[in-house]
Amino acid sequence: MKKSHIIAAALILYLMILSIGGAVYYAYSLQHAERQMKINQETQQALAERRQDGEQEAAKKEEAAAAEPISEDIKTETVNGITYYKHTWPVRLPSGVYLRPFIAVGNGVCVLKNDIYYFYSIDDPDQTAWIFGDRLSIVAGGQESVLSLDPSKLRKHMASDASWLAENYVMNADEQTIAAFRRIANAGSAYIVYYKQGGKARRHDLRPQEIQRIQEMVHLYDRLNRE
Repeated sequence: MKKSHIIAAALILYLMILSIGGAVYYAYSLQHAERQMKINQETQQALAERRQDGEQEAAKKEEAAAAEPISEDIKTETVNGITYYKHTWPVRLPSGVYLRPFIAVGNGVCVLKNDIYYFYSIDDPDQTAWIFGDRLSIVAGGQESVLSLDPSKLRKHMASDASWLAENYVMNADEQTIAAFRRIANAGSAYIVYYKQGGKARRHDLRPQEIQRIQEMVHLYDRLNRE
């Protein structure tokens, strides 16, 4: 066989090997791409299933929360599209300072309100009378929170016969106040001091019913925010 024929045969064989190798590599690349695509699809499907499971679990929690009964002691009233959740309090109470939190819900927003009520009867032995407080100290769970009050928002009332008087602040509960309410709810005991800086002060130890009402409002506030 001539040398030129041998070279030609070798070249043809080399080209055939390259062609077969290219085909094998192409097939491998195609299989790898298909396998990677399948992995991506399976991963996305798994994530979608987890997300769906999470949404279903959240929906179950919301349904369970909605099914929970509200305390019979809490009354609801809707005024101008805003629904209020409140306990019923008498106007005349034993002399002291009271925390009467309530909830307002409207336009998809749930707000916990802080209602501070100081009541004084003329026959009270402490004889604190008007305090015009600008601070409230809340002590519970071994911690103290001091709330600054805006005197321009103080509401005052006196009986026509001057037998009793009341001072009242109502405001949105900020994070500090909500944290204090939670400590009261968890500790099961607390006392508050309503005072004016450089002036008079009134301490009040929260009674079991008052603590229970704060617990109920904190629980309802959390529940409504979950929904």
